[in-house]
Amino acid sequence: MKQLQFCFIAIIFFTSHFIFAQDEAAIEKEIIELRKPFKVKHDSIMKSYNENELLVKTEKDSVKRNQLILKGDSIYNHVDKNYIDELKVELKFAKAHPNSMQSLQMIKLRVNRFEGINFYDSFVEVFQNFSPEIKNSETGKQMAEKLNNINQNKVGNPAPKFILKDVKGKTVSLDDFKGKYVLIDFWASWCAPCREELPFIKELYSKYHQKGFEIISITKDEKSDLWKKAIAKEKIESWTHFSLKENQTDIDIKYAVTGIPHKVLIDKNGIIIGKWKGNREVNKNEIDQLFKSIFEAE
Repeated sequence: MKQLQFCFIAIIFFTSHFIFAQDEAAIEKEIIELRKPFKVKHDSIMKSYNENELLVKTEKDSVKRNQLILKGDSIYNHVDKNYIDELKVELKFAKAHPNSMQSLQMIKLRVNRFEGINFYDSFVEVFQNFSPEIKNSETGKQMAEKLNNINQNKVGNPAPKFILKDVKGKTVSLDDFKGKYVLIDFWASWCAPCREELPFIKELYSKYHQKGFEIISITKDEKSDLWKKAIAKEKIESWTHFSLKENQTDIDIKYAVTGIPHKVLIDKNGIIIGKWKGNREVNKNEIDQLFKSIFEAE
């Protein structure tokens, strides 16, 4: 009799596991279908963007070239909007499937990306809607940790403090910059988008340093010699530089950095007033306008 009971329990267990696996497979297919129209639109936009980039490279007339660059920025704005539209649909889908690990994996991927930066409250709402089993899974715990780090780094919150040794071996604290606006730039010498942004950052430094603006660059470089050579080559010795590896610090995790370039702007009182992920023209425009509102107003 006991053997029969054990067999019955085993059959129920394996049957339920098989049904769960089937459900997850079905949801995975739904997610693939969900993303298809956005993939088609993305590919179409990128085709136009790449065609415009070729024209930029071959155009000799400076006026026409600048017009093409602006056109390219406008086209790429549609890429960003498409990502955001896709994210909204995925959040809605995840909320409707609170028992699915596939749903959790989907939004866990999105929370780290550029388009997720302004959707923290939506991510929290969807995550809280998941079943206890999903939330308490290993992936669920990772998601909870990510959301906690993001929450600590929301605009309006105090910036996480740190005391590190800079590229010259000097001990420097974030508190040393109190009374000034500080842009923290997470980067690396091997990161092409990071280095492409340096002329823009140097221009900001040149314009506003005398008005109370500082830059702290924090590198993810593993090789110190390449990091130091890049600093010299780019002629950015004027501001403060830290290495994550040399300081053996996890300050990038505390700042919820999941990719580079990643920028955080801190005001005179140590409060985060701006965050930007990736190398986007829209980011540069936002930063430029914010800096004008800060320093021209003062």
